[in-house]
Amino acid sequence: MIKKANNRINRKRIYFLFFLFIAGFILIIYRLVSIQYLYAYKFTNYADYQHTEEFIVNSKRGKILDRNDVELASSLIEKTVYANPRLVISPEQEAETLAEILELDFDEVKAKLENKDLGFVYIKRQISSETAEFISQLNLPGIFIQNENKRYYPQGDLAASVIGFTGLDNTGLNGIELLEEKLLRGVDGKYIIEKDVYGKIIPGRNNNFIAPVDGSDVILTIDSQIQYITQKKLEEVVKEYEALGAIAAVMDPQSGEIYAMAGYPGFDLNQYQDYEQSLYKNQAISFTYEPGSTFKIVNIASAVDSGVISPEQSFTLPPSIKVGDKVIKEIFRTYPITYTTGEIIKYSSNIGAVTAAIAMGKQLFYESIIKFGFGQKAGVDLPGEEPGLFYNYKDWSGSTIGALAIGQSISITPLQLLRAACVIANGGFLVKPVIIKEIRMPGETIQYPGQQEKERIVSSQTANAVKDMMLACVEDGTGKRAMIEGAGVCGKTGTAQKANLNGTGYSEGRVITSFVGFAPYDDPQVAIIIVVDEPHGP
Repeated sequence: MIKKANNRINRKRIYFLFFLFIAGFILIIYRLVSIQYLYAYKFTNYADYQHTEEFIVNSKRGKILDRNDVELASSLIEKTVYANPRLVISPEQEAETLAEILELDFDEVKAKLENKDLGFVYIKRQISSETAEFISQLNLPGIFIQNENKRYYPQGDLAASVIGFTGLDNTGLNGIELLEEKLLRGVDGKYIIEKDVYGKIIPGRNNNFIAPVDGSDVILTIDSQIQYITQKKLEEVVKEYEALGAIAAVMDPQSGEIYAMAGYPGFDLNQYQDYEQSLYKNQAISFTYEPGSTFKIVNIASAVDSGVISPEQSFTLPPSIKVGDKVIKEIFRTYPITYTTGEIIKYSSNIGAVTAAIAMGKQLFYESIIKFGFGQKAGVDLPGEEPGLFYNYKDWSGSTIGALAIGQSISITPLQLLRAACVIANGGFLVKPVIIKEIRMPGETIQYPGQQEKERIVSSQTANAVKDMMLACVEDGTGKRAMIEGAGVCGKTGTAQKANLNGTGYSEGRVITSFVGFAPYDDPQVAIIIVVDEPHGP
């Protein structure tokens, strides 16, 4: 009986060992299959990770040029020091050496070199060629030098807020640099090398190289000479009249192409970090203000085009008029006078403008303002554009129509008003402002989508009538200082009180002055707006 019991125990042990062996065998087979098939990609990648090194080959960022191929933004080659911590033999010694040469914090460099989880880490970017060569001669294990593109702006502050700038990693942060980042950047390439267990490159192996694709060049409609003159004149105006700042834009009223767009004070693109960030804004599309009397061209053109008044019509105008709960007055007149429609523009009559607006009524006046492009972005291809603001006629108070008639109770940008003036200059069409002329890709030039089909918003008869009024305004009206003999300058002046800082009412001493116009009269080729914030003096 004992022997039989022992045999049963032995058989159980044999069965147990047999099943244990089978289970182990199955587990081994499973692991082999997993490694060979199920996780092959993972382990192959791990092997590649240990025995290959991948280097990024930066593409060359495209240039930004003006309409005459003057370089506004280009790229220079700078040296950068980086490390592969896995190949660094003595992190502390190498960190001490690099920190001293590059004037860096020792602990920060040491921490980077000790991080073996990383195969690539920047030590310092954009250093001098001499310093890079000195470090290279030291042959520090795991320390490398590579070429890197640095953005350079050869014209300094010229059209700075239009062009924009890039950060340390050469990525666009503002202006055209930001808007056309994808086209300008191109596609980086890479270089993959095989290494032995000591991290040394294995000679004779087929190292892979994927060439970078350089970025495209962006050609602007900007004319550098016009831009330069515009900026200089703004500087002169601000200094002469001790103003807070000034803004200007110059545009082709037929095509919508922008020749210049500037604000003063500005900033140098090569040292943009040294300036207040508020200066980075493109003031022509982001600065919003109440336009004052320059808005009367929109009011009068709308009233004439709708037929509620005629260009030759005469009005007997009192020195003041009550609209809703507010009284609107003439600036320099305390007696009744008779003006034609043209003289309302010529002498900038507040009462005449209000009379025209009331003749249209709320809804028609509101719809006309919308047609001229206000309350919406002008649509130029630049980041940071503001739409301005004014309310639907259903939300107007009793006095709103009178305020709008003289350019109050509405906020606009300089470019919006310039666009409206172009309607008068080109015979009645609302054009889209254009800042990019073409894109030049390697081996190919593409015309950028510019002016699409123009939208007629007033008749040619209306546009020509208001053009006559604007010519008279410059030749013998409030805009005499803009007159250039023989040039046929047409324009409209404006002075708008700024709102009080507490949000109630208007300030007596703080104003924005502006002029919008175009020339020559017979065939307008250029339109301009200038806005001066809080000028002082004559």
